[in-house]
Amino acid sequence: MRDAFPRAMAVTIVVIAVICATGLVSAQIISPVQPDRTLVIAPPTDTPTPTPTPIRPPVVGPLDPVIQPPIAPTATPVQPPTQSPTTPTTAPTGTIPELPTVPATTMPTPMQTVTWALPPSVTPLQPGVQPTPAPQSTTPGGSGTQISSSPGDNLFPAISEDNIVWYDNDSASIQLYEIASGNLSTISTAASTPIGLPHELAIDGKNVVWTGGDPQTGRDIVFLYDIASGRLGQVTNGSGVPGYPGVSQDFVVWIDGDELGDLYLYEIASGNTTQVTDDPYEQILPDAGGDTFVWADNETEGGDLDIAVASRNESRVMLLGDAGDDSYPDLSGDGNRIAWINANENRTAVYLYDASTGNLTQVTGESAQPDAVAVDGNYLVYSDWRNGNLDIFLYNISTGVETPVTEDPYAQSLPDISDEVAVWMGNNTGQWEIYMWEVPGAPQP
Repeated sequence: MRDAFPRAMAVTIVVIAVICATGLVSAQIISPVQPDRTLVIAPPTDTPTPTPTPIRPPVVGPLDPVIQPPIAPTATPVQPPTQSPTTPTTAPTGTIPELPTVPATTMPTPMQTVTWALPPSVTPLQPGVQPTPAPQSTTPGGSGTQISSSPGDNLFPAISEDNIVWYDNDSASIQLYEIASGNLSTISTAASTPIGLPHELAIDGKNVVWTGGDPQTGRDIVFLYDIASGRLGQVTNGSGVPGYPGVSQDFVVWIDGDELGDLYLYEIASGNTTQVTDDPYEQILPDAGGDTFVWADNETEGGDLDIAVASRNESRVMLLGDAGDDSYPDLSGDGNRIAWINANENRTAVYLYDASTGNLTQVTGESAQPDAVAVDGNYLVYSDWRNGNLDIFLYNISTGVETPVTEDPYAQSLPDISDEVAVWMGNNTGQWEIYMWEVPGAPQP
């Protein structure tokens, strides 16, 4: 099903990182050229031999990463956390309505040619400056409550407000977990079977999107599920090669294309679809929040990836980034903050842009090796290789304090956060499970 789309190749965003101490390069006005190089990014050479699952899709186009997936330790592991997993109450929501038949349509004319704009004032982290570590009295790692319990691996969690979704590899389905009640339900159907890859599932408010397969045609389709009504429908009509969906309260974004791909936007209320980009460059990994949407784009001098920022209310696009490749962007729910991973010469770092102040900051310092990041409200969460395996870290934007959330010999990766509640996937039990953790002292929704 993914033969036509090179991102079906396995990849993990396990990129190792120490940002060069040359200071931050802000977004710049540039003349696009065709990419002319291939970047190979490998994880730390002293990491243990990786386990075969799970694998993550490649960044297509100019990148051809050679990356190890999250791993189990080779040393004798300590016992997993003693707390018992939360046993969710299975609450089927009844028969999901049949999917509507979406006729093939001609895509609307793409948006007007955009103007690449410089961001407002930029205040990067000074070279050599590290985030302030949390005091020793901070609750140590090993936190988190296991909320999944199926026989197979549970992967790629996403959270918004009171709801958590993830991919259940045993049943090849999308699971929906309600935090307040503990109810667990399956929201995908046989006609909307999800693709078991990361970055193919997203949630915002009551909207859940995923890339799934049509068993009759074998084509990929982006599906939209409304938690409030229980309605499941199609965003795309079965043509093209759609993937990497992102969603906000009002619209869906995704990439469609057999190689480089272009960005599309679907208005939920009207059902209208707009082609946002139409060029020979690469657009990947979009996300949405508020009226803002972002993606990684290599329409830059030298062909490296930068973070493109756009709004439904404006025709311009702003590029953010440093030397090297900037990718895997994540938007806060209100669209005001953007976090991403920068990879430069086998070094990685977390960056944060605040649209309300115009500040662009390098969050992690030289000791960090982050591979995935998420942002919401006053907090970032990221998984990091600095301890020899992937652990979860929390960063308080207001105080600049970084706190380890997990510190153990297991792997925890692909975190997400909403309303001071973080989720991630971890292999503490010998298979991948979903864990939930509340920020200590933070007000709960």
